[in-house]
Amino acid sequence: MEIQKSGGFRPLGPPKRTSSALQKTNKKLSKILERLSTAKRINRASDDAAGLAIAEQLSSQIRGFKMAERNVSDAMSALRVADGASNEIQSMLQRQRELALQARNYTLTDDQRQHIDTEYQNISQEIDRIATGTEFNRQSVSNGQGLGSGNAQIQVGPNAGDTVTLPSIDVTANSLGISGTSIADSASAANALTAIDGAMQSMNSQRATIGAMVNRFESTQNNLNIAETNTTAAESILRDQDMAMGIAEATRNRLLQESGMNAFKHFNEISANHILGLLK
Repeated sequence: MEIQKSGGFRPLGPPKRTSSALQKTNKKLSKILERLSTAKRINRASDDAAGLAIAEQLSSQIRGFKMAERNVSDAMSALRVADGASNEIQSMLQRQRELALQARNYTLTDDQRQHIDTEYQNISQEIDRIATGTEFNRQSVSNGQGLGSGNAQIQVGPNAGDTVTLPSIDVTANSLGISGTSIADSASAANALTAIDGAMQSMNSQRATIGAMVNRFESTQNNLNIAETNTTAAESILRDQDMAMGIAEATRNRLLQESGMNAFKHFNEISANHILGLLK
């Protein structure tokens, strides 16, 4: 007990250092239990202000990578739609070339060539219809407009400057140089044959460009996936709780808490026995 100046006495209280140590242990245990329950090392800014700022920036990058992957995937889909239309138009040009070669033959009369030209003109109209009507998400992709204008930009990264411009794609009859051609007579058929050969070269060039761009986007997509994985790992190191370390720390603080509480219990028992001894 502790003797008062007035001549009385009061029970001895626990030492301040012991009480302070127990309070500190309780706070540490409460914090580590919170981290273990949320699996997050940083639950509020006060836990690690600098770490939180970096983790949030990395989180923004991760979300940017994910959206960029979707953008690239959509762009590849649009290009594949354009390539599908181009493939069909190329087959139609092959048919027109066959008709032009047939009409060029002098064994045919002009009346017969007129009948052949009817199919030829219908093919030209269908080429225009396909080129104009092919769309992705209600945007043209193969008539030199919309996504095929050569000005459409694709966001391929998490930052403002990470863009790629889609190539110009125009497979209309006018762009290919076959608009207005005819095989109604032998001379016209010869001119049409030259125009069709030029159109097929243009088609080959545009399809090669489409294929190269799809391959480029596939590489971009792979790179985005790797960057997202690595950035996620970096963000996890900063923000997430190391469960093994957390459990070890929680066990240590639990033992310290129990030791402190036992010390208080024994101290109170000793104080009570001491007081009773003085009262006898």
